[in-house]
Amino acid sequence: MKKFVGVILGIAIIFVLFSGCLQQIVPTNGGTGETDILGAKLGYLLNDTPSATVTGILVYKYNYYGILADATTGIYIKDISSAGLNVGDKVTVTGTLYKDTYNGNLRMKDVIVVATETAAMVEPVTLNVALNNSWLFDSTGTTLDATSLAFWIYRFVTAKGTLTSLDTTGNKFELEYPIDTGTATVTVYTYSAISTVTNVPATVTGYLAGYKYVWNLYPRTVDDIEF
Repeated sequence: MKKFVGVILGIAIIFVLFSGCLQQIVPTNGGTGETDILGAKLGYLLNDTPSATVTGILVYKYNYYGILADATTGIYIKDISSAGLNVGDKVTVTGTLYKDTYNGNLRMKDVIVVATETAAMVEPVTLNVALNNSWLFDSTGTTLDATSLAFWIYRFVTAKGTLTSLDTTGNKFELEYPIDTGTATVTVYTYSAISTVTNVPATVTGYLAGYKYVWNLYPRTVDDIEF
């Protein structure tokens, strides 16, 4: 009887341990190894799983890199200069997630394009939280909030508020926008200069990323800044 109880107890312990392990695994789609972009990021940040396959809409492309977005968040994909991709393509890629400790970002490198197709452009989500710089990686690759980093880094967003120039060239601005508890601010940087402004109502669309450990909102073109 004691031996039987011991066997049952052993099986129960194994089941509990196995269940706990399952809770740590980021779910994938149909056993293919593919996951949504947020799941891929969390798999790396929480489970140290750098390899991932994701699908998203290419919302921005510049030379060797681009930004993919899906319904969950967005991701920077590197090494795509020869892939023949266009903004608006629905793209499936495999690659390796890594820490950009110079600026604080989470990115994907060694990207291989698995499939492309045409699809409707994904809509930006409303930026409605205050972005904390401690969410970004520091120079040692540490983040104080992995979930928030995964959720917001390279996310395709839009925010409506007031815009004020931070330089005299028309490239750098501060956007003050509403959140539940009042207002928050984010630095806006556009590579193509526009007129300098002070406290002007504006809607800015683009992707979020860190620059030297500070959150920035990057419009894709000047048309992403609407007055």
